[in-house]
Amino acid sequence: MPKQQTHIRVVREWCQSLGVLTAISITRQEAEMRLAAYVPMLLHDFPDAAFTSESLHDVARQCMKGFPIYPELAAVLSAWWRAHRPAPPALPPPRFGPQPAPELPPSATAEERALVHERVQEVLAAIRSATASAQPTDEAATFVRASHLSPGVLDQLNPLPNGRKRVPH
Repeated sequence: MPKQQTHIRVVREWCQSLGVLTAISITRQEAEMRLAAYVPMLLHDFPDAAFTSESLHDVARQCMKGFPIYPELAAVLSAWWRAHRPAPPALPPPRFGPQPAPELPPSATAEERALVHERVQEVLAAIRSATASAQPTDEAATFVRASHLSPGVLDQLNPLPNGRKRVPH
């Protein structure tokens, strides 16, 4: 988060208001110490938009035991921010790659629909025949075998450090 003076002021005023709304028994010195500790951490974790009167109202309503400790404050404010943060801007359409298909007018006649159906069936038949011919035969499958190197061969090809052997000789 940017450390602008306006951001610091917004967060500090929000925390002070929260302290006024939730103070039960806290000294001025303790309140100032908490503010000094809370503000930098809140600055880092949340933008200005999280520190609104709505978030203050929601957070204050959940602090029934008084001015909250930081983990409680951060958890309540995080939940509020997740529910209320603005949606990210939409991405522009891609400049390259497949473009969306243009809207096609509905077929006007039954003859046109039948012709399209016939062409689709021809394409599907061609795809099925191409994939069927690409299947390996049983004869080709017999030539594919898993083979492993013995530990002795591994010792020759890739010796272990300090001359150690995988198998004793």
